Amino acid sequence: MMEPLKQAYDLELTDKDHGQGWAFGRPVGITTDQWPRSRINGLPMAHLWTILVPEAYRVKGKDLVAISFFQADDAFEDRVGGVEDMITNLTEMNNIDAEDFWASLSNYANHRHRQETYLEDIIGGGWALIWLTEAEFSGGSTPMPNKENTICLSYEVEEWSSTCFVKDAPAQFIQHVVRIDDPNVGKMLDEWPDEGDENAYIPMFSTKGDALNLDRFHAKNHFGGTANPIQAMPEFSPFYIEFEEMLGDANMGGGNGQIDLLNNNFDWACG
Repeated sequence: MMEPLKQAYDLELTDKDHGQGWAFGRPVGITTDQWPRSRINGLPMAHLWTILVPEAYRVKGKDLVAISFFQADDAFEDRVGGVEDMITNLTEMNNIDAEDFWASLSNYANHRHRQETYLEDIIGGGWALIWLTEAEFSGGSTPMPNKENTICLSYEVEEWSSTCFVKDAPAQFIQHVVRIDDPNVGKMLDEWPDEGDENAYIPMFSTKGDALNLDRFHAKNHFGGTANPIQAMPEFSPFYIEFEEMLGDANMGGGNGQIDLLNNNFDWACG
């Protein structure tokens, strides 16, 4: 049983390495072969961020202390026949060269990181969440996949797409900042709470929310507390992270996203 949450944390970009993670940059704790791949075209996904998880939010076990998040623009990309089947069903291709695209895809499909969770959004976009141990989080950066054998010969990579090649940028460090007086810490997200229940979740833009000045938490990257989804409020546990596009240049149409770490649910909406 999870301990009740007592604190929410904002995530701020900083020039100083506080040992609490980074946006952009390279992932850690995985091999190059384990770099998450698109289920549509097989391309290595864009690494958005790797963040140390506050102890109270480590819902998958105390030995799993950080999370990495990746994106593929699968909803807008052309499909390469056979990719999804190989990853999903571990289909073997005949007569493949050890250095070619299908061999590299097979290596990924058969040796994925044990903590990788693949998530698909409502429009068919692909995302991958990986929980990391302390040793993995503290390890060296993962070398970039080789372009020569991770892009199908007939495939043209768009300059705007979410791949590791397009979104490769210097790391920007992240710092946890304790939130002060957030009344929604430890509460299930609820778009239509019972106004007569004094312990109910308080939406940011509501009569109670206005009185408590909850809009001070607007457009924040954070663990737990008051949420600010661009559209509908997801029915998530209190153990969630909400992030804006600025965190790793995620492509969400001007919106933001939320991940329920306890239940492996993901939601986002465009602005």
